[in-house]
Amino acid sequence: MNRRSILALATVALLAASAGCLGYVTGGGEIANETLDAEPPGEYPWNGSTDARIDLRTDGTYLAVYNATGREEFRLYQETGYGTEDPLELRAFRYQYPNGTVINGSQFRARGGEIEQTTEEVWVRFGDGMDGGAIAYAGDGSPRRFIARTYVTGSYEVRLPEGFTTDLRPFGHASPRGYEATTIDGQERLVWEEVTTSVLVVQAYRRGDLPVFGVIAVVALVIGVAGYLYFRRQLEALRDRRREMGLEDVESDLDDLDDDDGPPPGMR
Repeated sequence: MNRRSILALATVALLAASAGCLGYVTGGGEIANETLDAEPPGEYPWNGSTDARIDLRTDGTYLAVYNATGREEFRLYQETGYGTEDPLELRAFRYQYPNGTVINGSQFRARGGEIEQTTEEVWVRFGDGMDGGAIAYAGDGSPRRFIARTYVTGSYEVRLPEGFTTDLRPFGHASPRGYEATTIDGQERLVWEEVTTSVLVVQAYRRGDLPVFGVIAVVALVIGVAGYLYFRRQLEALRDRRREMGLEDVESDLDDLDDDDGPPPGMR
């Protein structure tokens, strides 16, 4: 390796190290007030009896509300496919006081609350007088396959978009088990009385997709049967050719030799 190549590699390594150090120094990038104050894609499910409520939407977004009673802070993060953690990508942050008053992200900060992003998580810390409220934010997630970290231990409710369901495996299911599924005004809701796992998974499908699944199953069955019949036909044709070439008897003789206790007399 010549001097120019060594210099180029050293430069790349220095830039990578500098970028990583800069990320930790700057906290991974501040979340702007404009992002926190953005309008949510729908109404937050403030009213409910569970500790966490998540509304999944057909536009690929979700709305989450978490009870903050007894909490001094929240650590919001998501796991990557490489065994590391990244800060949760959230927007339209809201805080609701126990009396029902709702403030946005910049007001939350102005009243003593903190929303700080690092290279691995987002920290939400509450100011004085923010006891017993709830936080809410919007994010991206499909109702067909939704995975969320469980930031609080307790009861959870996940509301599917109208027309979606989890009632037919393997097309629909949820984890952990032990939930109760009910339908209210055409909207299926999954309720867990107690969630202690670190991850919640919901896989749903549109009720109108069932005929499509049926067609796919029939096509797969037809292809499988046709493939099997084609294989059998080719096998029979191969046997016929071997018989025409006189190889079938040779194979039978060899099979008989394999069944004998030893070699033929002339080969002992």
